Amino acid sequence: VAVAAYAVGSISGAHLNPALTIGLAFKGAFPWSDVPGYIAAQMIGAIIGAVIVYLHYLPHWKETEDPGTKLGVFATGPAIPNTFANLLSEMIGTFVLVFGILAIGANKFADGLNPFIVGFLIVSIGL
Repeated sequence: VAVAAYAVGSISGAHLNPALTIGLAFKGAFPWSDVPGYIAAQMIGAIIGAVIVYLHYLPHWKETEDPGTKLGVFATGPAIPNTFANLLSEMIGTFVLVFGILAIGANKFADGLNPFIVGFLIVSIGL
């Protein structure tokens, strides 16, 4: 994530997640008219990335019988399925992500390090 943010940050503001784009629009820091285009680009980029990963691992998956193992490359699943608790968990994680990114961006003490710090934030949320 940090490498992607460094690579495209000066072009797009490093909006790599629709939640961030929408959060910035609600904050008034990003024009609502640009939101649909950014989200479309984010979705297209995610699909292209998923196709590349799929094609790369295709020979391995031909030998793998467990569908859960294959799915684990693209997504995680709850150990105990509970729709409400799982949705709440995703909402909390998304809030922490957007709030953290906005807080990091508000502090201008080390703009060059912001993508690196956001990368650590994402790792910590994933733990």
